[in-house]
Amino acid sequence: MLKFALVDDSVILRSAIKNVLESSGYEVPIEADGSKELFEQLGRQEVQVVLLDVFFPTENGLDILSDLKARYPHLKVLLVTGLRKDNILAEAQKRGANGVLYKPFDTDDLLSAVRRLQ
Repeated sequence: MLKFALVDDSVILRSAIKNVLESSGYEVPIEADGSKELFEQLGRQEVQVVLLDVFFPTENGLDILSDLKARYPHLKVLLVTGLRKDNILAEAQKRGANGVLYKPFDTDDLLSAVRRLQ
């Protein structure tokens, strides 16, 4: 069973994603509102997948992605963004993202993206 870390500054979005994942049999031991909280929790909890927002008030999700892949190269990372630009997708792939999920998305979109990671 895959275990997830959810990294988004929106508590509402994290809660919605967590509910979908857990009701589908996945575990979500980590929820974080940014990189500091994420890296603190990664030291204590094991996960296989990180769902990572691209835009934060004080940091960039692409930079967090680079740090994640440098420290934890085995983790799969699914970026979540509302901005559909080719340069974001290209940069995400260059930095090691395993996929991009575009907002708004529904339950089927989320679960399909997760299944592609397995």
